[in-house]
Amino acid sequence: MKVKSKEVAEALGVSTATVSLAINGKPGVNEETRKRILEYISGQQGKDVTKGTFVKLIIFENSPRVLSGGMGSFFRITYVESVERLQRDKLEVRLVYAYGYEELKEALLKSITDGTRGILLRADEFGEKDYELISLCRVPLVMSDCGSGEAGWNMVNFNNRQAVFQGMEYLKAHGCRRIVYFQNAEAIYNFRARREAFLEYLNRNPEISGSFWETGNEREEIERRAEEYFTRCDVLPDAVFLENFLVSVGTAQSLMKLGISVPDQISLLGIDAIPDTVLLPYKLTHFEVPHKKRSVLMAELLLELMNRPDDGFGRMVLVNEKMAEGNSVKG
Repeated sequence: MKVKSKEVAEALGVSTATVSLAINGKPGVNEETRKRILEYISGQQGKDVTKGTFVKLIIFENSPRVLSGGMGSFFRITYVESVERLQRDKLEVRLVYAYGYEELKEALLKSITDGTRGILLRADEFGEKDYELISLCRVPLVMSDCGSGEAGWNMVNFNNRQAVFQGMEYLKAHGCRRIVYFQNAEAIYNFRARREAFLEYLNRNPEISGSFWETGNEREEIERRAEEYFTRCDVLPDAVFLENFLVSVGTAQSLMKLGISVPDQISLLGIDAIPDTVLLPYKLTHFEVPHKKRSVLMAELLLELMNRPDDGFGRMVLVNEKMAEGNSVKG
C-alpha cells in the first residue's frame, strides 16, 4: 500500500520534509534516520503488497550504446512482450529510463511510496557500484542480463556460455582449429559473458588456438577494423567467431571488399538475431538470441513473485539460444 509522508512523520516523530529527503535519496538527513524511515515504509507496504497499482519497466543505461543510429530501438521493442504479458493480468506498466547511478537510485527510492507493485529492470550495463542500489528496492524486482550477484536477486539471462561452447564445438567438428573472436568495444554483461566463455573453452581445449580482435562499435568502424585484421594476416584463421550482429555485418562487408570467400577461405559463426533488413551474401550460421522469450519469462517471474512475495528469492532463469545453421561454415 502507498504510505503517506505525513503518516510516516507522525509515527517516527520526524518532519515530513525529513521523510521526503529520505525517500528521495537527498542530503540533509543522517543515514540512521534514513534507514528508520525506509524500513518503516517497507514494513507498512509489506502488510499488503497486492495494493500496488502499477509495474515499472526500468531501462538502465550507463554507457554509450553499442547500437548506432536508430538501431537502439531494436532491443527496446523486445520488451513489448513483457508489457503485453503484464497487461493480460490487468496491470498498468510505466516505462522509466535511468541514465546512470543517480537516476536509478531515484527510481528505486520512489518505488517505495509511489504505488509501484513490481519492477522489471534491464541491467546489462550494470557496474560494480550499481549493484549496491538493488538493496534499496522494497518491492518484487526481476533483472535481466546481469551478473549473478547476491542470492536475493531474481534474474532472467541468456545462456551465453552454452551458445559459445556449442558454437566452438560446431567449428571444431568442421575442422576449424585456429579461431579468432571478433569483439566490439562494449563491455556490457552479455558480451563479457561470451568472452569469458570463449577463454574457458580454449583453456579446456588446448588443441584449439584462439585470440581476440577488437572491432569497435559502429558498423563502419567494425568494417575498417576487420579489414585491417585480414590484410595484416599472413595466413587467414580457419574461422571467426562474431560477437553480435553488428560485428557480423561489418565483417561481411570487409570480406566482400577484400574478395575473401565465405566459407571457402574462411568460416564464420555468430551470436545474435540478424534483423530482416540486413542482407548478407550467405546464410550466416548463428545463435538466435530469444529476446522475446526472455521478455515473457521476465514478466511471468515477476507475476509469480508479486503473487507470492515471500516465496522465492535469488531465482535465476537461463534462456538457451538456438542455433540457426546456414552455409557460412566450411564442410
